[in-house]
Amino acid sequence: MARTKILLVDNDPDFLETRREFLEKEGYEVIPASSPRKAMKALELGGIDLAILDIRLLNDDDEKDISGLELAKIVGRSTPVIMLTAYPAIDYARQALEPQADGVRIAQGFIAKMDGPIALLTTIRKTLETPKRQLVSRGKKLVDASSKIW
Repeated sequence: MARTKILLVDNDPDFLETRREFLEKEGYEVIPASSPRKAMKALELGGIDLAILDIRLLNDDDEKDISGLELAKIVGRSTPVIMLTAYPAIDYARQALEPQADGVRIAQGFIAKMDGPIALLTTIRKTLETPKRQLVSRGKKLVDASSKIW
């Protein structure tokens, strides 16, 4: 049986490595990516069961950086998403979890980095246990949409 494949996207290399190691010890296959572009390349290869995206992927010091949420708007139509952040705020959670105009949520989970690896693991398990929803095909639309953002 194939292991669940998780795309983990964060621009902090230390966080990316420690969470990759933790999740692999829990039995997941982890594809790390440190930027939206690298994440899109991994997604284009296919086979991703879950994406975990940091909200600020381009610049942690820029409070207006929501590149991870922008990526989630593309990815979330074809892959379940958990948003992750060191800067939890109600507005970020609302953007990630509230249904969009078409009724689809950008993300199925939202977690603060400070909550730790066990909380992340719990959120992953909960998200993966949720019945599959109707997903829009990634195909050409995924690639076209990403080129407009980055």
